Formats: sequence, C-alpha cells, structure tokens
Amino acid sequence: MEKRKISEEEALALIVRDESHLWDQKSARSGGTVVEKIAVALANSDGGEFILGIEDARSGSGILRWSGFASIEEANFIHQALAGDIHPPVPYSYENLEIEGRGSQGIACLVRVEKSVDVHFTSGKKCLVRRGASSREISGQAITDLQLSKGTKSYEDQQLADYDVVELADEPELHFFLKSYSPRADVEGFTRRERIVDRASGQCRVAAAVLFSEYPSSVVPKRCAVKIARYNTAGAPRREHLNSPPMTIEGPARKVIERTLEEAAKIIQSVSVLQLDGSLEPMKYPPEALKEIVVNAIIHRDYNISDDVHVSIFDNRVEVKSPGGLPGQMTLELLFKERASRNPKILRLLNRYENPPNQDIGEGLKTAREKMTEAKLREPKFSVEGNYFLAVLPHERLARPEELVMEYLASNIEITNKIARELTGIRSENTMKEVFYSLRDVKKIERVPGKNGNLAAWRLV
Repeated sequence: MEKRKISEEEALALIVRDESHLWDQKSARSGGTVVEKIAVALANSDGGEFILGIEDARSGSGILRWSGFASIEEANFIHQALAGDIHPPVPYSYENLEIEGRGSQGIACLVRVEKSVDVHFTSGKKCLVRRGASSREISGQAITDLQLSKGTKSYEDQQLADYDVVELADEPELHFFLKSYSPRADVEGFTRRERIVDRASGQCRVAAAVLFSEYPSSVVPKRCAVKIARYNTAGAPRREHLNSPPMTIEGPARKVIERTLEEAAKIIQSVSVLQLDGSLEPMKYPPEALKEIVVNAIIHRDYNISDDVHVSIFDNRVEVKSPGGLPGQMTLELLFKERASRNPKILRLLNRYENPPNQDIGEGLKTAREKMTEAKLREPKFSVEGNYFLAVLPHERLARPEELVMEYLASNIEITNKIARELTGIRSENTMKEVFYSLRDVKKIERVPGKNGNLAAWRLV
C-alpha cells in the first residue's frame, strides 16, 4: 500500500484532536491486541477512526509527538489484527501517512472502521464497545442486548437514484466541510473513504444528501426538513391555536441546525412569561438545552419515515418531535446510560466539522437535563409516541408550588388561581386549590374577603 504525504498543519490537526467516542490515537509501539480492542469497540458502536504513530502528550509536544513506523511493512500486524484476528473481521479502510519533509519521524497508520451489522470479538474472545474516549469490555446480557440491536441496515446507506457524485461535488457545503477536514482530501478521496457514494455506480447515499445537499428534500424520496410552529396555548395544540403558518427549514444538516436554533430562539423570546414579581418578561431557556435537543433530533431521526422534525413552541413549553422511535434496543430507562445511533455516518461526519454541533457525543441529552436544572427549570421530559420520539422542555420553575406562591406574594398583594397556575405549571384548578389549602392550614395565607368565584384570591396572613 502506498503512503500519502501530508503537511505539518494536517499532522498537527491529527495530533491535537481530542480522543472521543469516534476517535483514538496510540503509539506505534502498540501491539495487535490494542488494535483489536479499539477496532472491535468502534465496529460494535458507531464506527470511527484511530491512528497508530502518535505518542502520548506526556512524552512531548506538538509535531514531535508524531513517531511512526520506519516502513510500511512494520505495520502489517495492523491488517492481520483487523482482517484475520478479529472475529468476524471488521469493515475498515486504511491510510499510511508521512509528514512532508519529516520522513525521519516515520509513517503513521490511519484506520477508519465502519459501524457493523455484526457483533465482533477480539482473538481473546472479548467483546468491547466504545464509551466516551475509552473502549469498554461487556459480557453476559450486555452482549445479548448488543446482538439484538444489530442486523438492521440504516436508511442513511440507501442509494439515491437521482443524486450522484458529480452533483455532490458541486455542493458548496461539501467544499466548506473539506476546508477543515484533516488529513486533507479531494471530493473523490473523501467520498470513497467515508463510503457515502457507491463506488460502482457513483450514486450518492442518503447520508451525503442530508449532510451536504442544499435541497435534500428534492433528492431524498422522503420528507427531511424541520418545521417550526408557534401555538398560542398551554394545552393541547389545535389548528386555531397556530400563531402563523409553520416555518419550513431545510438544507445541509449543519445549516438546518443553526437556522432552527436561530428561528426558534426568536419565537421563544416573543412569548411573555409571568415573573414572581408580577411583571412579564420574554421566555428564556438555557441555549445549550435547546441546542442538544434539536441536534439529537436531526442526527438520530429515522430518515426512512416521510415526515419532518417538528419544533412546537407553546406558552409554557417547547416540544421537539422527531420521526422514529428509539433505535435498536434502546429504552427510555437506558436513555442516559447507553448509546445507540441510527445514523452513524451522519453522527460521525457532523462531528468532523471545525466547530461541530455535536461536540460531546453521547452526552447531549444529559447536558440538556443539567442545563435546565442549572436554570432552575424542571428537567426535560422524554417519551415515545407511536413511531416518534418526543422531547419536551417545560418552562416550569424547579421550586415547589408552595414556595412559588409565597415568593410571588412577597412582591404582590394577592394571587389568583390562574396566576398561580401560570407560575407553577400546574394545569388543574383543583390541584392548585390544594396548594392554597396547604398554605392556609399552616396559617401562611388567607382568602381575600369579598372575592369569590373567578375573582377568588389569596393574600399573606
């Protein structure tokens, strides 16, 4: 196999790239056992890349960490591990890289491993999966669960009859992406290595259109845009609640994510929310929470279902509904413990942008939950409704209803059932009355004399 010369800049980009769910780097002194473990873990998870020929940061800095093999033949054990020792062999591609003008620093071997429909084991009969930046061994029921989640080919690999590599090569988004892609590659080399184009026919796969096409809905035979709607209600949405016709956003996945977040933020800020001092202020969400929910929907939706991702903004919540239930054997109970990807190519290549929208792979929903809690809002709610995954960001304060009532009355003369429900997120009038009664029983509040029925109100004792 030939070696390819790369610039110092490209080499440094590989050296400083942080290890992650999709990327690992090891010394050229690592043996076949290390190669087996990383490759098995990647193939059993979402695929990814690793390189042999870069020393640990503790051994040096910068370009001096590049310390590869003296010859291509010295790295033959990598092929043996990948194609001969792992059972069954993993799907992989391979490059030998040498820094221009620094041949004495040796050849580093860059390996790309695809997500596989099989469950793979090392020669030592160990089964591993990728967890963050490490490869973890699993056993027993975990292997059974992994086997059950395999075997289904993703729709992102489906060939498109009316979209070929010639059209893809003209897409501005692809050229924007390749500007920061390292090591550098032309369109042909990139599409071949990443397998987003069929080699024999030159036809693009769905992943290529979703990631790079300016008009993916025109080439993918399924609806794949985002629709944003504002409903003037805190209850179930009906047509008469629509503030205006829903907005449609489509384009390359990166741009869709950016525009969706921009437009949703504008609409959210137009919604006024009652504050504890009685004033009205624009609704606010932690931007990281909304971002992670939207990114999760775009990456993990089922592109085989002809529907868009729906972002619905209500008076008291934001809902993001994405086509497709949970992938594989994922359940709501495992949502924050395990990882499963329906579209590993889209996941992996979005992560290769210079400023990727999915920076912390596998941590998105956790981040959304943490940021909502930090903002003193109730954590997101997740559910599966038919063939859709629903994420709800409630605009409800984390404090107990009794605390919110008392805090409001510290700045206001009285409080009604309607105002209290707006503050607490409680929808039932009777449930809200129980909160008032509990405060009355401990002599914190009392009814305002002369106000009954719809005018009934409470005040501090």
